Amino acid sequence: MTRVQMCLYAVIGFSAMGCGYYSVSGGLPGHVRTVGVEFFENRTAEGGLEDQLNRALTERVVNQSQIRYASARAADAIVRGAILRVHEETLTFTGEQATSHQVSIVVRAEVWDRVRRRRLWERDEVRGESTYDPAQGLAGRENAYARAVNDVARQIIDGLLSGW
Repeated sequence: MTRVQMCLYAVIGFSAMGCGYYSVSGGLPGHVRTVGVEFFENRTAEGGLEDQLNRALTERVVNQSQIRYASARAADAIVRGAILRVHEETLTFTGEQATSHQVSIVVRAEVWDRVRRRRLWERDEVRGESTYDPAQGLAGRENAYARAVNDVARQIIDGLLSGW
């Protein structure tokens, strides 16, 4: 075995240890054929985020070829959680004028196996972020929040499918 091969095997081994479990077929057990989205709790003062997140998650599940969507009551597994925090800060200034704001959304999420009554995947903090120009006004701010919500939804569904 060459030195290059040994290094490659070491990298693969350490990567596998860091990820814990990985399956080429995805992170869902074979008995889970359908996934639903349970309404996320919004623990912030920023209204409407729970609706946006539920729509974004549902859309991502519907558009995945590996899984089928079902209502939360009928699904084999459900995605659920809570919006924990939102944060908005100014990133850049030109003189005394703010030219860039960043929004962050932090969500706790899990995938619950309704068939075997066990947790399949969980993250205490999934963070979605986006920036906007304050000169765009309310529309720019709302678009930034929508992008951050979509980022959170992408991470959750990617985690569900990869098992990480």
